[in-house]
Amino acid sequence: MHWNVEQILWALILAGHLILLIVLMGRNRVSRFPWFTAGIALSAVSLIANHLLHGKLTTIAFYWQSYTTLAIQAIVGIFILVELARRVFSSGKAGLILKARGWIGWTMLTVAISIAAVWAWGPWPTMAALKAQPAQIPLLIVILTGMKGELFVALLTAQVTLLLLIFGRRFGYGWRSHPRQIALGLSTNALSFLAVQGISDIIKHTVHLTSREEYARVVRLITNLENGRSAIWFVVLVWWIIWLWRDEPGVVTPVPVLVEEPEVVPPPQLTELPELTSEDDPATQG
Repeated sequence: MHWNVEQILWALILAGHLILLIVLMGRNRVSRFPWFTAGIALSAVSLIANHLLHGKLTTIAFYWQSYTTLAIQAIVGIFILVELARRVFSSGKAGLILKARGWIGWTMLTVAISIAAVWAWGPWPTMAALKAQPAQIPLLIVILTGMKGELFVALLTAQVTLLLLIFGRRFGYGWRSHPRQIALGLSTNALSFLAVQGISDIIKHTVHLTSREEYARVVRLITNLENGRSAIWFVVLVWWIIWLWRDEPGVVTPVPVLVEEPEVVPPPQLTELPELTSEDDPATQG
């Protein structure tokens, strides 16, 4: 059995997910980053489901499964960013806490930039296209939500990571802190997604195919870009495994110690009662 590049990358990425989950549970990181742990678990489930169900479901059913999972991952991705931001800006580790005015201002700014970029990125379906197949409108909404949600979260991740890198040290979270390392990995994966998405869109809008050879060359180029993005995702998983295994500076993960229970010795039991003489009997005395 000969595996191609896509299959090898899939196996490596799946192994990276499983090892990372083991590290998160074994090093007591789940309580600190529950949404990040949930996101990794959901990504692993999606990876397995897409691989096992591809070619075994109808096209419509597979679209429902894959794009619904993609939309859920986008929602979880937003909660992960909120979790990291709260961990850094609301912990008071360095005596600083971001006030409500700062939360509202930065949230409105980053969300507005992300929405504007998603709207300008396109393409968006027209009303004529939606009315042409009214029975498929729910599926089209799910596909649109999954695709645009992934793009929105990628843009938002890049901005939140930039804020964490700029202001994280002032709030007591330096380079070796876990929130900054997690955010750095998320932004690396997000930037690789944006780069592949942008290059693919440029190719689709500028290249005019005139033969099968040109079409095959374009497909091969896009496949190589996706493989490169998968390789970057695997590197990010290894990065997280290494850094989340280590403790943050000044923090030591408690290690449970086995304590032997003291042996309980029962009191001695009298097997034979001593015989009482007339001198020892209180009834005969006095």
